Amino acid sequence: MPDKSPPVASEAWMLEQQIRAEAEAAGWRQLRLEGAKPSAPVRASAAAEVPAPRLSPSGAGSAIVKGLVRFALAAGGSWLAYVAGLDSGLGEFEIWLAAGAAFLVVLAFSAFGPLRRLVYFLADSMRWVVVAALILGLLWVAAAALGSAPALPAG
Repeated sequence: MPDKSPPVASEAWMLEQQIRAEAEAAGWRQLRLEGAKPSAPVRASAAAEVPAPRLSPSGAGSAIVKGLVRFALAAGGSWLAYVAGLDSGLGEFEIWLAAGAAFLVVLAFSAFGPLRRLVYFLADSMRWVVVAALILGLLWVAAAALGSAPALPAG
């Protein structure tokens, strides 16, 4: 026959609960002491052997410029769908549906695969075009200040 536990709230039951709590506290104390011990030192050469992960070139660059390039690609795809809809004789509503769908599809596809690399390439190119335009603009302003810039055609 199994041991009968002492009745609840008796002196024996409270002593049993106290012994269990102290044993549990000793176990947790032992775990904390083992966790606080320093681990085995890692070889410095082992840490140096792990190569750094190679960054994707499409992850670098300005997010704003890449967003503008994605928008321009999507707008170009939408314009092509609009022209194709006009040429094929679709109704006005269907043309706008095709243009909107083309915009969304090109915008979505520009985040994956080859179009993502194209977006990176065009964003990098666009950055250098903006830099070149700024330099030419500054040269034009400097030449105009000296009085030797060609006059803009009157409209």
